[in-house]
Amino acid sequence: MNENREYEILYLLRVRPEEGIKLAMESYGGPVMTICRNILFDCSREDQEEAAADSFVGLWRSVENFREGEGYSLKSYLYAIARHTALDKRQYLKKQAPLIPIEEALLGDVADLETDYENRQKEHILHASLEELEEPDRSIFILRYFYYEKVKDIAARLGLAPKAVENRLFYGKSKLRQALAERGM
Repeated sequence: MNENREYEILYLLRVRPEEGIKLAMESYGGPVMTICRNILFDCSREDQEEAAADSFVGLWRSVENFREGEGYSLKSYLYAIARHTALDKRQYLKKQAPLIPIEEALLGDVADLETDYENRQKEHILHASLEELEEPDRSIFILRYFYYEKVKDIAARLGLAPKAVENRLFYGKSKLRQALAERGM
């Protein structure tokens, strides 16, 4: 996506929001849907599509907060909005889940509790292992696997060659795998 298209989207979002949202959806709809689908993987297709649509509305509502010309791309800004929108949707859906009577909850499968605990422990270990990575490896991992940015975009943002980013991802995975193995994962 070139900068002219981003400026056009920003301009339209400010003066003709419907056209701006339409152009943003044409330009970034696929990746935004992928982000929402990945986060809401166990939710209905309708919930995933709603989160994607809400992401574009969120872009329109927060267009004045976007810092043009400060090295930020509209694409990254929108992807962050999509990620947060999908995570908020997940939280909302979790709260809306039907409550189980206390008797059933007490008699529930202990294995489920153990699995939940293990998953939280693994998540904690993963985050701790990521924190141990040195820069720019940590940023590369976060941009690639949490914000789903392309290698070439990460390279441009961090001032590295795309091949260097690929190499850091490859060796970073090895370091991360070793750190996780040392912690019992």
